[in-house]
Amino acid sequence: MPFFDPESLAEWSGGEWSRSPRNLVSGFSHDSRRMESGEMFVAVRAERDGHHFLRDAAKLGASSALVDHFVADSDLPQLKTSDVGEAFLRIAHMHRRNFEGKIIGVTGSCGKTSTKDVLQLLFGYDTCLATNGNFNNLLGVPLTLLRIECSVHLKAVVEAGINRIGEMDQLAKAIAPDLTLVTMVASAHLEGLGSEIKVAQEKARLIQDSGTVKTAIFPEHCLQFDEFREVQESEVECLVLKYGDPMEEPPKGFLFFDTKTETNMVGDAASLRLRRRGYPPLSLPLPIVSEGMASNCALAVAAALELGVSEDEIFERLPQYKPSALRGKWLQGRGNFYYVDCYNANPASMLDAIRFFQRQAQDLPKLLTLGGMEELGDEGPRLHQDTGSKINIGPSDKVLLVGEKAQWLKAGILRSGIEKESIQSVGDVLEAKSLVSEFEGAVLLKGSRANALETLVPNWATEEGKMDYAGC
Repeated sequence: MPFFDPESLAEWSGGEWSRSPRNLVSGFSHDSRRMESGEMFVAVRAERDGHHFLRDAAKLGASSALVDHFVADSDLPQLKTSDVGEAFLRIAHMHRRNFEGKIIGVTGSCGKTSTKDVLQLLFGYDTCLATNGNFNNLLGVPLTLLRIECSVHLKAVVEAGINRIGEMDQLAKAIAPDLTLVTMVASAHLEGLGSEIKVAQEKARLIQDSGTVKTAIFPEHCLQFDEFREVQESEVECLVLKYGDPMEEPPKGFLFFDTKTETNMVGDAASLRLRRRGYPPLSLPLPIVSEGMASNCALAVAAALELGVSEDEIFERLPQYKPSALRGKWLQGRGNFYYVDCYNANPASMLDAIRFFQRQAQDLPKLLTLGGMEELGDEGPRLHQDTGSKINIGPSDKVLLVGEKAQWLKAGILRSGIEKESIQSVGDVLEAKSLVSEFEGAVLLKGSRANALETLVPNWATEEGKMDYAGC
């Protein structure tokens, strides 16, 4: 783990100590319930004011606290700054500046975490640090950067997630990426961002605002937005991923990719083909994944190649990818299959999951258990209806809508020609539980995390079985 001397922390933050800690600071935490001995407690003001919990942090071994005013009833050494959040970002950025390896910034409307996981796999776990879970916001990013060990890590993959205008500018400057990868621009977090155009503007800031990015990699659909066309015309080297025939030479600044799935004696086998300008086609074994996840894998492979990972290493490592919890896992038990992709949802990821689920479970009766999509703002009803209108099911399939916002899908689903009798609506997961457990066949669980659809998975379902596939 990295260690930090108190003098540097004061200099980086522009703060002053009440009294200096005796020892080096061994890390940082904003949760007074989960402190490690020697860590600095970051007293953020959120739903609760962290300044009220210095005593709790001290009991678990905190060495000091980052504060915006001295707390009189605490014996902890306190580093006082004008704004805890801004000071924490400055500290993280200064530590990042001491890192001589490569930083890869990852953002996008969906697929950030899965792509980050693939990148770390391709770069190698021993020498590549990556964001833990979804620690990708104004608090999570500095926590990630401050875990970088300059003597150990050669690369760091840092995920950047936002839901308000202006946040990406702060993250871009703190991360200062060498390479930025954008997975997708789509209708997500509209409650705080306003429109898909605003989403594109903010995502592009991870390329534009740091002043450090040498290479940007993103899918072709991003070029419909002015900001990405401006990036393409700038001094930043752009690699634009386009679905096309890898046997053909791509134009300058483009990559061609496609995927292929075959059935053989041991089951299904997939491959990813990628073509860089000036190189022969590259064919790689790939886990069975959705179209969205295949694009994410192609973006990650392009980034790995750009930063010096060999084709042989990628060939060996890419098939080892497995999705993290709730992000596209197949479970099975008692003859049924469950595709669990309910960590989050927006229209693009919803349709990607449904299409993939239907393709892989095509020979089984299917139950599409769908929750609402959060943070879509005033566009929520329209986007739910539009998404619903693109859903098709077979004669033995059913749709189960869970929660109030999921009901907005119904008008669109009916518009697509699905019979009313095939659709059932319930208020919450408690009402849905028996319907899911009694269904025989394959069950999709897709919706935003607020719906808690993961609680519908039977406790006897396991990850064993051949349907070990991943979604976006």
